[in-house]
Amino acid sequence: VTCPCALSLATPTALSAATGNLLGRGLLTTSSRGLEMLARCTHVVFDKTGTLTRGQPVVTDITTCTDFDRQAVINIAAALELPSEHPAAKAIRACANDNPLMATDIHSFPGAGIRGVVDGQDWYLGNPAFINEHCPQAVLPDTTKSGEAGTGTRILLADSTRIAAEFLLTDELRPGAADMVRRLQASGKTILLMSGDNTAACQHIAALTGITEVYANMKPDDKLAHLKRLQHQGAVVAMVGDGINDAPVLAAADASIAMHGAAQISRATSDMVLLSSDLGTLASSVRLAGKTLKIIRQNLAWAASYNLLALPAAVLGYVAPWMAAIGMSASSLIVVLNALRLVRTEK
Repeated sequence: VTCPCALSLATPTALSAATGNLLGRGLLTTSSRGLEMLARCTHVVFDKTGTLTRGQPVVTDITTCTDFDRQAVINIAAALELPSEHPAAKAIRACANDNPLMATDIHSFPGAGIRGVVDGQDWYLGNPAFINEHCPQAVLPDTTKSGEAGTGTRILLADSTRIAAEFLLTDELRPGAADMVRRLQASGKTILLMSGDNTAACQHIAALTGITEVYANMKPDDKLAHLKRLQHQGAVVAMVGDGINDAPVLAAADASIAMHGAAQISRATSDMVLLSSDLGTLASSVRLAGKTLKIIRQNLAWAASYNLLALPAAVLGYVAPWMAAIGMSASSLIVVLNALRLVRTEK
Protein backbone atom coordinates (compact mmCIF):
# COMPACT_ATOMS: atom_id res chain seq x y z
CA VAL A 1 0.00 0.00 0.00
CA THR A 2 2.92 2.37 0.59
CA CYS A 3 3.98 4.50 -2.36
CA PRO A 4 7.56 5.80 -2.12
CA CYS A 5 7.31 6.39 -5.87
CA ALA A 6 5.01 9.36 -5.29
CA LEU A 7 7.60 10.97 -3.05
CA SER A 8 10.40 10.36 -5.53
CA LEU A 9 8.31 11.67 -8.44
CA ALA A 10 7.03 14.79 -6.67
CA THR A 11 9.93 17.09 -7.55
CA PRO A 12 11.41 15.77 -10.84
CA THR A 13 8.06 15.56 -12.64
CA ALA A 14 7.27 19.18 -11.78
CA LEU A 15 10.74 20.36 -12.80
CA SER A 16 10.59 18.42 -16.07
CA ALA A 17 7.19 19.87 -16.94
CA ALA A 18 8.33 23.39 -16.07
CA THR A 19 11.60 23.23 -18.01
CA GLY A 20 9.75 21.87 -21.03
CA ASN A 21 7.25 24.73 -20.80
CA LEU A 22 10.06 27.30 -20.46
CA LEU A 23 11.90 25.85 -23.45
CA GLY A 24 8.74 26.21 -25.51
CA ARG A 25 8.59 29.86 -24.48
CA GLY A 26 12.22 30.42 -25.47
CA LEU A 27 14.09 30.03 -22.17
CA LEU A 28 16.62 27.20 -21.91
CA THR A 29 17.07 26.01 -18.32
CA THR A 30 20.36 24.32 -17.47
CA SER A 31 20.02 24.25 -13.67
CA SER A 32 17.05 23.08 -11.62
CA ARG A 33 18.43 25.03 -8.67
CA GLY A 34 18.37 28.16 -10.81
CA LEU A 35 14.67 27.60 -11.48
CA GLU A 36 13.97 27.25 -7.77
CA MET A 37 15.96 30.39 -6.89
CA LEU A 38 14.20 32.32 -9.66
CA ALA A 39 10.91 31.53 -7.92
CA ARG A 40 12.32 32.69 -4.58
CA CYS A 41 14.12 35.80 -5.87
CA THR A 42 13.37 39.14 -4.24
CA HIS A 43 15.58 41.32 -6.48
CA VAL A 44 16.15 41.23 -10.24
CA VAL A 45 19.26 43.03 -11.51
CA PHE A 46 19.55 44.08 -15.15
CA ASP A 47 22.53 45.17 -17.16
CA LYS A 48 21.73 47.91 -19.69
CA THR A 49 23.50 47.43 -23.02
CA GLY A 50 22.38 44.27 -24.78
CA THR A 51 19.87 43.46 -22.04
CA LEU A 52 17.34 46.25 -21.70
CA THR A 53 18.60 47.74 -24.97
CA ARG A 54 19.06 46.01 -28.31
CA GLY A 55 22.84 45.77 -27.89
CA GLN A 56 23.43 47.30 -31.31
CA PRO A 57 24.77 50.79 -30.56
CA VAL A 58 25.63 53.16 -33.37
CA VAL A 59 27.99 56.10 -33.37
CA THR A 60 25.78 59.18 -33.62
CA ASP A 61 28.44 61.85 -33.13
CA ILE A 62 32.23 62.14 -33.38
CA THR A 63 33.94 65.24 -32.01
CA THR A 64 37.65 65.72 -32.68
CA CYS A 65 39.71 67.80 -30.30
CA THR A 66 42.56 70.24 -31.00
CA ASP A 67 44.23 69.62 -34.35
CA PHE A 68 43.55 65.90 -34.83
CA ASP A 69 42.27 64.68 -38.19
CA ARG A 70 38.79 63.15 -37.95
CA GLN A 71 39.39 60.05 -40.09
CA ALA A 72 42.78 59.48 -38.50
CA VAL A 73 41.39 59.27 -34.97
CA ILE A 74 38.55 57.02 -36.17
CA ASN A 75 41.09 54.63 -37.69
CA ILE A 76 43.16 54.66 -34.50
CA ALA A 77 40.10 53.84 -32.40
CA ALA A 78 39.08 51.09 -34.82
CA ALA A 79 42.57 49.59 -34.63
CA LEU A 80 42.38 49.45 -30.84
CA GLU A 81 38.94 47.83 -30.97
CA LEU A 82 39.83 45.31 -33.68
CA PRO A 83 40.16 42.26 -31.36
CA SER A 84 37.04 43.10 -29.36
CA GLU A 85 33.57 41.63 -29.89
CA HIS A 86 31.87 44.22 -27.69
CA PRO A 87 28.93 45.95 -29.45
CA ALA A 88 30.55 49.36 -28.93
CA ALA A 89 33.72 48.10 -30.59
CA LYS A 90 31.75 46.96 -33.62
CA ALA A 91 30.06 50.36 -33.85
CA ILE A 92 33.39 52.18 -33.83
CA ARG A 93 34.94 49.80 -36.37
CA ALA A 94 32.00 50.46 -38.69
CA CYS A 95 33.12 54.10 -38.94
CA ALA A 96 36.64 53.27 -40.15
CA ASN A 97 37.70 53.25 -43.78
CA ASP A 98 38.77 50.19 -45.74
CA ASN A 99 42.42 50.52 -44.75
CA PRO A 100 42.45 50.35 -40.95
CA LEU A 101 45.61 50.76 -38.93
CA MET A 102 47.15 47.96 -36.89
CA ALA A 103 47.50 48.16 -33.11
CA THR A 104 49.96 46.19 -31.02
CA ASP A 105 50.48 45.53 -27.31
CA ILE A 106 46.73 45.77 -26.69
CA HIS A 107 45.55 45.51 -23.09
CA SER A 108 41.87 45.43 -22.20
CA PHE A 109 40.44 46.78 -18.95
CA PRO A 110 36.98 45.15 -18.57
CA GLY A 111 34.17 47.63 -18.16
CA ALA A 112 36.51 50.60 -18.59
CA GLY A 113 38.62 50.79 -21.76
CA ILE A 114 41.55 49.58 -23.78
CA ARG A 115 45.19 50.55 -24.27
CA GLY A 116 47.39 49.86 -27.29
CA VAL A 117 50.22 51.07 -29.47
CA VAL A 118 49.52 52.48 -32.94
CA ASP A 119 52.40 53.69 -35.10
CA GLY A 120 54.72 53.57 -32.11
CA GLN A 121 52.50 55.75 -29.88
CA ASP A 122 50.44 54.75 -26.85
CA TRP A 123 46.71 55.32 -27.19
CA TYR A 124 43.85 54.94 -24.69
CA LEU A 125 40.20 54.39 -25.56
CA GLY A 126 37.48 54.18 -22.93
CA ASN A 127 35.04 55.94 -20.67
CA PRO A 128 35.92 59.30 -19.05
CA ALA A 129 36.92 57.69 -15.74
CA PHE A 130 39.34 55.36 -17.53
CA ILE A 131 40.91 58.23 -19.50
CA ASN A 132 41.17 60.38 -16.39
CA GLU A 133 42.96 57.56 -14.57
CA HIS A 134 45.47 56.69 -17.31
CA CYS A 135 45.90 60.13 -18.87
CA PRO A 136 45.84 62.53 -15.91
CA GLN A 137 47.32 65.36 -18.00
CA ALA A 138 44.52 65.21 -20.56
CA VAL A 139 41.76 67.75 -20.13
CA LEU A 140 38.34 66.11 -20.48
CA PRO A 141 36.07 67.84 -23.02
CA ASP A 142 32.96 69.76 -22.10
CA THR A 143 30.01 67.37 -21.62
CA THR A 144 27.38 69.89 -22.67
CA LYS A 145 26.89 68.33 -26.07
CA SER A 146 26.66 64.81 -24.66
CA GLY A 147 24.37 66.01 -21.93
CA GLU A 148 21.94 67.42 -24.46
CA ALA A 149 21.69 64.01 -26.10
CA GLY A 150 20.99 62.52 -22.68
CA THR A 151 20.90 58.99 -24.05
CA GLY A 152 24.43 58.48 -25.29
CA THR A 153 27.49 56.67 -24.01
CA ARG A 154 30.72 58.70 -24.19
CA ILE A 155 33.91 56.99 -25.32
CA LEU A 156 37.09 59.05 -25.40
CA LEU A 157 40.30 58.52 -27.37
CA ALA A 158 43.49 60.00 -25.94
CA ASP A 159 47.25 59.74 -26.07
CA SER A 160 49.27 60.23 -22.89
CA THR A 161 48.68 64.00 -22.77
CA ARG A 162 45.66 65.01 -24.88
CA ILE A 163 42.12 64.01 -25.75
CA ALA A 164 41.99 63.28 -29.48
CA ALA A 165 38.28 62.53 -29.99
CA GLU A 166 34.98 61.82 -28.36
CA PHE A 167 32.56 59.18 -29.70
CA LEU A 168 28.90 59.32 -28.73
CA LEU A 169 27.06 55.98 -29.00
CA THR A 170 23.33 55.44 -28.64
CA ASP A 171 21.31 52.25 -28.35
CA GLU A 172 17.56 51.61 -28.64
CA LEU A 173 15.38 50.15 -25.91
CA ARG A 174 14.25 46.57 -26.54
CA PRO A 175 10.54 46.18 -27.37
CA GLY A 176 8.61 44.94 -24.35
CA ALA A 177 11.25 46.02 -21.81
CA ALA A 178 8.94 48.46 -20.01
CA ASP A 179 6.07 45.95 -19.85
CA MET A 180 8.42 43.26 -18.55
CA VAL A 181 9.68 45.53 -15.75
CA ARG A 182 6.11 46.50 -14.84
CA ARG A 183 5.04 42.85 -14.59
CA LEU A 184 8.01 41.96 -12.41
CA GLN A 185 7.35 44.91 -10.12
CA ALA A 186 3.67 43.92 -9.90
CA SER A 187 4.76 40.46 -8.69
CA GLY A 188 6.67 42.07 -5.82
CA LYS A 189 10.21 42.00 -7.23
CA THR A 190 12.65 44.86 -6.66
CA ILE A 191 14.22 45.86 -9.99
CA LEU A 192 17.73 47.31 -10.25
CA LEU A 193 19.73 48.62 -13.18
CA MET A 194 23.51 48.23 -12.88
CA SER A 195 25.64 49.39 -15.79
CA GLY A 196 29.09 50.62 -16.65
CA ASP A 197 27.58 53.36 -18.81
CA ASN A 198 27.32 56.99 -17.74
CA THR A 199 24.60 58.29 -15.47
CA ALA A 200 22.67 60.16 -18.19
CA ALA A 201 22.37 57.08 -20.42
CA CYS A 202 21.33 54.85 -17.51
CA GLN A 203 18.77 57.34 -16.19
CA HIS A 204 17.26 57.65 -19.67
CA ILE A 205 16.70 53.88 -19.94
CA ALA A 206 15.45 53.75 -16.35
CA ALA A 207 12.90 56.46 -17.08
CA LEU A 208 11.63 54.57 -20.15
CA THR A 209 11.25 51.29 -18.24
CA GLY A 210 10.10 52.54 -14.84
CA ILE A 211 13.17 51.38 -12.92
CA THR A 212 13.84 53.59 -9.90
CA GLU A 213 17.01 52.03 -8.48
CA VAL A 214 19.88 52.85 -10.85
CA TYR A 215 23.65 52.35 -10.47
CA ALA A 216 25.81 53.83 -13.25
CA ASN A 217 29.55 53.94 -14.01
CA MET A 218 30.01 50.53 -12.39
CA LYS A 219 32.99 48.32 -13.09
CA PRO A 220 32.52 44.52 -12.99
CA ASP A 221 34.01 44.43 -9.49
CA ASP A 222 31.56 47.11 -8.37
CA LYS A 223 28.61 45.10 -9.67
CA LEU A 224 29.85 41.97 -7.92
CA ALA A 225 30.41 43.81 -4.64
CA HIS A 226 26.92 45.34 -4.71
CA LEU A 227 25.31 42.00 -5.51
CA LYS A 228 27.09 40.37 -2.57
CA ARG A 229 25.95 43.20 -0.29
CA LEU A 230 22.36 42.51 -1.29
CA GLN A 231 22.80 38.81 -0.62
CA HIS A 232 24.40 39.56 2.76
CA GLN A 233 21.30 41.60 3.62
CA GLY A 234 19.12 38.55 2.92
CA ALA A 235 18.06 39.27 -0.65
CA VAL A 236 17.74 36.48 -3.21
CA VAL A 237 19.13 38.02 -6.39
CA ALA A 238 18.49 37.11 -10.02
CA MET A 239 20.89 38.66 -12.55
CA VAL A 240 20.16 39.24 -16.23
CA GLY A 241 23.10 40.15 -18.47
CA ASP A 242 24.87 39.46 -21.72
CA GLY A 243 28.48 40.68 -21.84
CA ILE A 244 31.81 39.19 -20.85
CA ASN A 245 31.91 41.78 -18.06
CA ASP A 246 28.70 40.32 -16.61
CA ALA A 247 30.10 36.79 -16.22
CA PRO A 248 31.38 37.19 -12.62
CA VAL A 249 28.05 38.66 -11.47
CA LEU A 250 26.05 36.00 -13.30
CA ALA A 251 28.12 33.29 -11.64
CA ALA A 252 27.63 34.82 -8.16
CA ALA A 253 23.88 35.48 -8.47
CA ASP A 254 21.37 33.11 -6.89
CA ALA A 255 19.70 32.78 -10.31
CA SER A 256 21.22 33.99 -13.56
CA ILE A 257 19.86 34.49 -17.07
CA ALA A 258 22.00 35.19 -20.13
CA MET A 259 20.43 37.09 -22.98
CA HIS A 260 20.05 35.88 -26.55
CA GLY A 261 23.37 36.50 -28.29
CA ALA A 262 25.29 36.80 -25.01
CA ALA A 263 29.02 36.15 -24.83
CA GLN A 264 29.97 32.48 -24.59
CA ILE A 265 31.33 32.81 -21.05
CA SER A 266 28.12 34.47 -19.90
CA ARG A 267 26.01 31.64 -21.31
CA ALA A 268 28.31 29.07 -19.70
CA THR A 269 28.00 30.60 -16.23
CA SER A 270 24.23 31.15 -16.33
CA ASP A 271 21.42 28.96 -15.05
CA MET A 272 19.21 29.92 -17.99
CA VAL A 273 19.65 31.28 -21.50
CA LEU A 274 17.04 33.36 -23.29
CA LEU A 275 16.79 31.97 -26.81
CA SER A 276 14.93 34.93 -28.31
CA SER A 277 14.87 38.69 -27.92
CA ASP A 278 11.39 38.67 -26.34
CA LEU A 279 11.81 40.14 -22.85
CA GLY A 280 8.23 39.23 -21.99
CA THR A 281 9.49 35.66 -21.57
CA LEU A 282 11.39 36.71 -18.45
CA ALA A 283 8.32 37.97 -16.61
CA SER A 284 6.21 34.93 -17.51
CA SER A 285 9.11 32.64 -16.55
CA VAL A 286 9.33 34.13 -13.06
CA ARG A 287 5.60 33.50 -12.67
CA LEU A 288 5.94 29.92 -13.90
CA ALA A 289 8.89 29.31 -11.57
CA GLY A 290 6.71 30.40 -8.63
CA LYS A 291 3.93 28.04 -9.71
CA THR A 292 6.46 25.20 -10.08
CA LEU A 293 7.55 25.64 -6.47
CA LYS A 294 3.92 25.61 -5.35
CA ILE A 295 3.16 22.40 -7.25
CA ILE A 296 6.27 20.69 -5.87
CA ARG A 297 5.03 21.49 -2.35
CA GLN A 298 1.56 20.16 -3.23
CA ASN A 299 3.04 16.93 -4.59
CA LEU A 300 5.21 16.38 -1.53
CA ALA A 301 2.32 17.13 0.82
CA TRP A 302 0.03 14.70 -1.01
CA ALA A 303 2.63 11.92 -1.18
CA ALA A 304 3.52 12.27 2.50
CA SER A 305 -0.12 12.46 3.60
CA TYR A 306 -1.09 9.40 1.58
CA ASN A 307 1.68 7.26 3.06
CA LEU A 308 1.02 8.49 6.61
CA LEU A 309 -2.67 7.59 6.34
CA ALA A 310 -2.52 4.46 4.20
CA LEU A 311 0.14 2.56 6.15
CA PRO A 312 -1.62 2.60 9.56
CA ALA A 313 -4.91 1.73 7.87
CA ALA A 314 -3.30 -1.29 6.19
CA VAL A 315 -1.68 -2.44 9.46
CA LEU A 316 -5.06 -2.31 11.17
CA GLY A 317 -6.59 -4.42 8.39
CA TYR A 318 -8.80 -1.79 6.83
CA VAL A 319 -7.16 -1.99 3.39
CA ALA A 320 -7.77 -4.98 1.15
CA PRO A 321 -5.03 -6.01 -1.34
CA TRP A 322 -7.00 -4.74 -4.32
CA MET A 323 -7.49 -1.39 -2.52
CA ALA A 324 -3.76 -1.19 -1.81
CA ALA A 325 -2.91 -1.76 -5.48
CA ILE A 326 -5.34 0.94 -6.62
CA GLY A 327 -4.23 3.37 -3.92
CA MET A 328 -0.54 2.97 -4.68
CA SER A 329 -1.06 3.50 -8.43
CA ALA A 330 -3.46 6.40 -7.92
CA SER A 331 -1.02 8.16 -5.60
CA SER A 332 1.71 8.25 -8.25
CA LEU A 333 -0.78 9.15 -10.97
CA ILE A 334 -2.10 12.14 -8.99
CA VAL A 335 1.43 13.47 -8.53
CA VAL A 336 2.16 13.19 -12.26
CA LEU A 337 -1.17 14.77 -13.29
CA ASN A 338 -0.63 17.66 -10.90
CA ALA A 339 2.82 18.28 -12.37
CA LEU A 340 1.38 18.25 -15.89
CA ARG A 341 -0.59 21.38 -15.01
CA LEU A 342 2.71 23.21 -15.57
CA VAL A 343 2.76 22.16 -19.22
CA ARG A 344 -0.39 24.08 -20.01
CA THR A 345 0.13 27.04 -17.70
CA GLU A 346 -1.22 30.25 -19.17
CA LYS A 347 1.28 32.80 -20.41
